[in-house]
Amino acid sequence: MKKITVSELKEMGNSEGLVLQGCGGDLEEWITGINSMLTEKEILLGGAVFKDVYTFEHEGATNLLFSFNGMGKDELAVGKLAMWRLQTKPNFGSTWLSDYLVNTIGIEQNDQMDCSHTQSM
Repeated sequence: MKKITVSELKEMGNSEGLVLQGCGGDLEEWITGINSMLTEKEILLGGAVFKDVYTFEHEGATNLLFSFNGMGKDELAVGKLAMWRLQTKPNFGSTWLSDYLVNTIGIEQNDQMDCSHTQSM
């Protein structure tokens, strides 16, 4: 797990992931628990786990970002994850990174595209 700033999070507009909001206590326990839960629900496949996990603070809340970078189609059942995300939104504040950046941080989608363009240069 890597701690990042909101500024660094804003630079991730060209990637996708799952954001959990308001994570308290031991963050390693959260990561282990979420990986286990997603394995049990057959969302993480073939022994895969989220390896790129970031933590950041925003508006007084500690949040976790489970990055999809490096996850193959044979490791992540995205459709099932989408359903799980909707079901867990009330408990975990589960949202996609792209939605979080637009709806919570206030980055316009065009700004995200500009960030990804400058990062690739």
